[in-house]
Order: sequence, then C-alpha cells, then structure tokens
Amino acid sequence: MSGVGGISEDFTSAADFPAGPTLSLRHLQTAARYLRVNLLPLPLVVIGLAVLMRTWQSTAELAIWAVVTIAAWMVTIGVLRSFLKRKDDAGNLTRWTALICVTLFVSTFAFASVSLFFWVDNERLNNVLLYVIVAAGLANAGAQSAPSIPVVTANLAPYCVIFLYLSLSHEVTPFNYGIAFLQVCYIGLVCMYARAVWQLTHEMLVLRDEKRSLIGRLQNALDDATGARRRAESASQAKSTFLANMSHELRTPLNAILGFSEVIRDRTFGAAAIERYAGYAGDIHTSGQHLLKLINDILDLSKIEAGKRELSESEFDLGECGRAVLQFVEPQARAKNVRVVFEACACPRLFADELAIRQIVINLLSNAVKFTPRNGTVSLSVSRSTDGGAELVVADNGVGIARADLDRVLETFAQGRHDIVTTEDRGTGLGLAIVKGLAELHGGTVRIASEVGAGTVVTVELPAARLRPARDTRAA
Repeated sequence: MSGVGGISEDFTSAADFPAGPTLSLRHLQTAARYLRVNLLPLPLVVIGLAVLMRTWQSTAELAIWAVVTIAAWMVTIGVLRSFLKRKDDAGNLTRWTALICVTLFVSTFAFASVSLFFWVDNERLNNVLLYVIVAAGLANAGAQSAPSIPVVTANLAPYCVIFLYLSLSHEVTPFNYGIAFLQVCYIGLVCMYARAVWQLTHEMLVLRDEKRSLIGRLQNALDDATGARRRAESASQAKSTFLANMSHELRTPLNAILGFSEVIRDRTFGAAAIERYAGYAGDIHTSGQHLLKLINDILDLSKIEAGKRELSESEFDLGECGRAVLQFVEPQARAKNVRVVFEACACPRLFADELAIRQIVINLLSNAVKFTPRNGTVSLSVSRSTDGGAELVVADNGVGIARADLDRVLETFAQGRHDIVTTEDRGTGLGLAIVKGLAELHGGTVRIASEVGAGTVVTVELPAARLRPARDTRAA
C-alpha cells in the first residue's frame, strides 16, 4: 500500500516498526487524546437523533436509550481523562489498554444500538437514516481511534457487527447479500484508512522520540563543550595566577640573595663587618629555603597531577605523627603569639605514606597559623570518623574563607580573599591543592567549612581500609 501524506513505502506493516512499552504507551495516549476531543459532541448527537426517531418510536424508549448511551459516554470520557492525567504510567499499560477498550466498546455499542432497537421494516427513510448513522459512526471510529490498534478494534467491532446485521436480517434475499458485500468493502476501506493513520502516527512518534534523543545528545554535547570551555578558562586563569604569584614569590627571595651576596662579595661595609655579613648570610639562607620549599611544592603538585607521585607506605601511629608535626609550625605560631592545641582521641594506627601525611598536616597547620590573627588559636585533632576511618581536623578562629571561594580554594594556585590578609600572608595557592592531592592518593577526602571572620575548619578523612589494629605494648 502506498504511503499516506508522503510517508515512505518502507513502512508497510507492524513488523517494520520497533515495539516497546514506551512506544505502545505513546500510541495509546495519542488515541486517547483524539477520542476525548471527538467524543465530546456525542450527547448532542444522541439528543438530536432521539428527536428525529420520535417519528417512529415512543419518547419513553428513546429517553431510556439516550440516558444509557450518555451514561456510557460519561464513563468513557472519565476513563480517558484519568489515563491522560498519568503522563508516563508504562507499568500499567495493559490495564489501561483493557479499561479503555472495554468502556469504549460499551459506549460505541450503546450508541450504535439505535439501529437494532429502532429499526422499522418497510420504512425506507428510517432504514436509510439508521444505515447512514452506522456507516458514519464506522468511518469516524476508524479515524479517531486509529493510533492504537487495540482501541480501534474495540471501537470498530460494534459498528461492523451491527452494520452487517442490518442488511442480512432486514433485507430480502439475495438483495441482502449484495448490500452485505458492499458493506464488507466499505469496512475494508475504513480499516485500510485506519491502518494508514496508524502508520502515520507511528512514524510521527518515532521521529518525535528521535528528535528528543537528538536534542538530548546535543544538550549533553553543549554541556560537555561548556564544561571544557570553563575548564580551559580555569586553566588559563590558573596559569595567569601562577605566573603572577611566581613572579613575586621567585623574584623577592632571588633579589635578596643577589643583593646580600653582592654586599658580602664586595665587602661593602669593610672587612671587619663580620657580624653584619653573617646576618646577610642568614638572610640568604632563609631566602634559599623559601625558594627550595616553593620549588618542592611545585614539583610535588606536578607529580600528583601527573599521577607519578608514589606512596611509600608503612604502619605508624597517627597521633604520634600529628604530635611530631607541631614542632614545624611552632616558630611561625610563636612569632604571631598564636596558640596551637593538639587533641588525640583513640588515635588509630594507619597504613599510609607517613611523609605525605606529615605534609598534609604541616600544610594545614601552616595555613591556619598564617590566616589567624595575633593571639588566636589553632587546633589539630586526630580521631576515628563516624564511618570507621581516620579523621584529621585542623580548626582556627582566623579570617575565614568567603562562601564564594569555598569551591575553588582546593584548586591549583587558587586563593581566598586577598583583601582580608596582608601581602606577606598571601600564599602561592599550592598548599591546599597538595593536601587534596595527597589525601586522594590515599583514597581520602577533604572538606572545608568556613565563615568570614569566624574561622575555618578543614577535615581530612582517610578510609577505614587504611587503619590497623592498635599494638599491645604490655609485657608478655
């Protein structure tokens, strides 16, 4: 059969189309929408037909038929509306299909039964009117419910049976067989039209699903492209930040080293100024240490990001590790009169890279002291986490981190608000990035909670798989 409305002839049978609950549901929804619209005028048709039939039938019989037909129509409309309110109820597809088919069959039979109950022999006007009613109802049923095969079958069946019954029962032989043959041809044409409409509907639904799928893929591609662009912009910004920070961090100690070394080399203050030259040598040493730390941080972070940072794992006491680290930040804390508090609760033994864990704690404590005002407090606590792992918590009552910066302070070269600290207190943006990288190498996570002016709490959680049972130190 040729296509309808330009549809390709490739779609020639139901077997040519992919089947599935979702597509079947779309077919049923389309048929239900068509039916709900086309069935709305039915009560007016019933009333008008009842008025016409008063020529041959009593008002009481017509009233009974009209009431029953309209009641069946109301039930059908109610079922259709309830079904359409449930947008994607694919799990109950079979139940809804059966319910719609049954109610529609009853409603259609009630309407078409006018030809059964009110046929008057030898009244050709009556007979032609009833033939026309059934034939028109048959055509309308084939069009309005064609998108769903079960529904169109339930809708056509009463009309087909009653249509053939009228001619075979009330017409004389062999004239009745001729009319029945024409009726069969007419029913066949209606079925072919309904099948063409189903094919058109099916292709439209498939194309709609393909369009939605394409739109979804395009949206995903757009999201990926947007994400890639943002990452590229972030990388470019990180590079610019890195260059700006390194320009200051590298030039300042290098200028000090070159300047003080020239003073010593040229003996600017005479050969006897040994103490002064010794002080300059100390400044050169301090600047060299700063450069070495900076370079080490950059190299460590580069190894972590390149996946080449290898862990040298061993078993050690996490509490002892935390206590030993305090000595590295004591000079920095003493210079600002910042009190450092250590608390260990049921310190677990850990199987990890001890140097990496020390570096995590040193970086966190150093950051906390740096951004805590004079006479402030920094605390380090070591304990078990609620999920059975190990937990390192560094808290301070310092300047805090702005809410807008919380999501990015763990990124490479990212820094918090510079307006709340002095130029000397600004870091390179590497410390927290290294903490995050080392924690993730151990399978751990880093969380930051902060409020500007109230302080910051950084929590490093290590998985329970890295804990080891405590050693029994009692004598045998």
